Amino acid sequence: EKEAAPMVAIQISDPKWQVSDEHKPDKESAWQHPPENDGWMLAHNMLRGEVDDFIEALQSVSNKYSNSTPLWAIEAIQKFWFHHESVVHDHHKNEDNIMTPFMKTRINLPEKLEADHIDVIARINDVSKIVKELKEGNSLADLLSSVIAYKTLLFPHLLEEEQIALPLLRSYFTPEEAMIPVNKIMKTLGKEESGSFVYRQGEERFRSVFMKQEGIPFFVWHLKFKSDYNYFKNTIQCQIDALKNGIPPTTAKPGYICW
Repeated sequence: EKEAAPMVAIQISDPKWQVSDEHKPDKESAWQHPPENDGWMLAHNMLRGEVDDFIEALQSVSNKYSNSTPLWAIEAIQKFWFHHESVVHDHHKNEDNIMTPFMKTRINLPEKLEADHIDVIARINDVSKIVKELKEGNSLADLLSSVIAYKTLLFPHLLEEEQIALPLLRSYFTPEEAMIPVNKIMKTLGKEESGSFVYRQGEERFRSVFMKQEGIPFFVWHLKFKSDYNYFKNTIQCQIDALKNGIPPTTAKPGYICW
C-alpha cells in the first residue's frame, strides 16, 4: 500500500496563518536549536521507531515460525502493542488538549492536522482488535498487514505536523512562550512515553543535549527519567528484542528478566 503524499511545506509569511496583526511570524531567529532537535520532532521519532521496530519484530517471528506463532511471542506482541497504543493516545492528548489550543491563539492551523488523529486512531483500533484475538499457533499475516496500513497513514501525518505545525510554532512563538505548553506536557508525561522518549535518543544524547537544551535540571534524571528509561528497556523494549531474536524474553541471557 502506497503512503499518501503529505501536504507541501508551507510559506510561513502567508497571512492566512495569522490570527491577528498583534502577533506576527517573526520569532524563528529566537530559537537556538534546529527543528530536528525539537521535543515535538523527537516525540515523532519515538513513534516512528516503535512502529518500525514492531514491524521488524513481526516479520522476524513470521519468518522463523511461519504460520505457527508460539505463545510467548503472542504475549510479547500484546505487551508491546498495548504499550504503543497507550503512548499514541497520550501523544494525541498532548497535542489536542495542550499544544493545539495554545497555538490556535495566534495561528490558523489546518483542520486536517487534527482530523487526521481520528483516522490514525481507527487504524490503531484495527490493529488492537487483531492483537487481542491472537492465539497460539496463529499466523501473523493479518496483523502485519494491519500494522503496515497503520504506518502508511501515521508517518505522512507526522511529517505534515513537522512541515506545517512545527515551523508555525517556531515563527509565532518564542522558545520561552512555547515552554508554557511544553512544561504542561512534561508534568503529565507517564513512564511509558517518557521511557520510550529517552530510549529513542539514547541516554547520553538525552542527558547531554535534550535536557540541557530544555533547561531540565540534572537531578530530574535521577528523580524521573532514569527509572522511566529502565522501565521501558526492561519491560517493553525487551519484548521487541525477544521477537527479533526469536527467543522467549526470559531466556535471552542468563539472569535476565523481561517483566
